[in-house]
Amino acid sequence: MITKDLCQNASDVRKNWSTTIDTVVHDRPAFINRTHDYVAMLNSQLLVDMLRDYKYHVTLETEDDGSVTGYVNDLQLVENAPSREECIKAVANGMKDYAVDYYAEFNYWSKAPNRVSHIPYVIKLLVSTDDMIYKDIVCLDGKN
Repeated sequence: MITKDLCQNASDVRKNWSTTIDTVVHDRPAFINRTHDYVAMLNSQLLVDMLRDYKYHVTLETEDDGSVTGYVNDLQLVENAPSREECIKAVANGMKDYAVDYYAEFNYWSKAPNRVSHIPYVIKLLVSTDDMIYKDIVCLDGKN
């Protein structure tokens, strides 16, 4: 739990919104307290940096028909495509779609026991460019 000593009062933050944003963007995260609620506010680059070690582990398997199936182990997502390259592209697009859908129903999915572990991956996908996503896909060879 964030200690009260580090928190700013929500009313003070509201009065000094521009200053708070400038501090968060250029200096450090802010911790805000409103009654019994605590909020952390940080700039998006810091969030990207915090999530840098999260990678998307994808097991690729060549099917009998020559197509390739990619299993995103961290998100319980499966995609199939005619080639390895197309499968990786389908996986990246599927992950982005999943992240948007998860975020749209965040209150539901973030409380589901089998989906709560997806939160850092979803947030990372939401703040990543396509190039960043492709860079963080770790392909593992499955059975052929």
